[in-house]
Amino acid sequence: MRTAVLNAPRKLDLVDRSRPVAGPGEVVIRTAATAVCHTDLSIYVGEHPGVKYPVVMGHESTGVIDSLGEGVSEVKPGQHVIINPIIACGRCDSCLRGAGNLCRVAGLFGREVEGSLSQYVKLQSQYIHVLPPRLPLEQATIIETLATVRHAQHRVGVSTAESVVVLGQGTAGLLHTRLAVLTGATPVIAVTRTRWKLEMAERMGAHHVIEASVDKADAQKLLDLINEVDAAWKKTGGEEKTRVAGRPS
Repeated sequence: MRTAVLNAPRKLDLVDRSRPVAGPGEVVIRTAATAVCHTDLSIYVGEHPGVKYPVVMGHESTGVIDSLGEGVSEVKPGQHVIINPIIACGRCDSCLRGAGNLCRVAGLFGREVEGSLSQYVKLQSQYIHVLPPRLPLEQATIIETLATVRHAQHRVGVSTAESVVVLGQGTAGLLHTRLAVLTGATPVIAVTRTRWKLEMAERMGAHHVIEASVDKADAQKLLDLINEVDAAWKKTGGEEKTRVAGRPS
């Protein structure tokens, strides 16, 4: 099989390796798609702290189950899956209380643990989740990011009829905007410095979009503008959309 190995910052090599064999409790996954995020970029250019090279990157990944190890019965070959990239130790206090996502010594698939820039990967079966067959595997890579967005909104308690402001409309920001709209928050105000992202935010259902290049001097002005939009929305009963371009004044 082919594997992309980052031997040093900006030095990525394709190498031939033997296909992994599933041991007890393990599954072998044929990689279908891997998304690239800023963590991968910082590892690639050598700016991510603590990374030991060589490393096989890739942590936002989907694939198809190729084979099963002894004792694995909850899944079957051919199923589409997404990989949970947080590889927990299973022994610390967080893991023992069922909070493996807070593992004190967790490794990240694609950083401390070899990741998905390989045709096949081997994992403990607990780190895969079966996907509906109708969901395209390329699109499903975004689920890992969406999960962090959902977790954040759950923690802050976003709910129906609350006003929500999302600062920045990159991938996570757009997901925040869309999820807040689906939750029933009103109004949802999207703020970005990039004009084309205004249109993306509108497509995600944002009730108002604001284009603003904000430095420290402008921060209070932007906050005042957001409050004005929020107040106007509530006064009109949510009947109008607002699009504000340029720096707040």
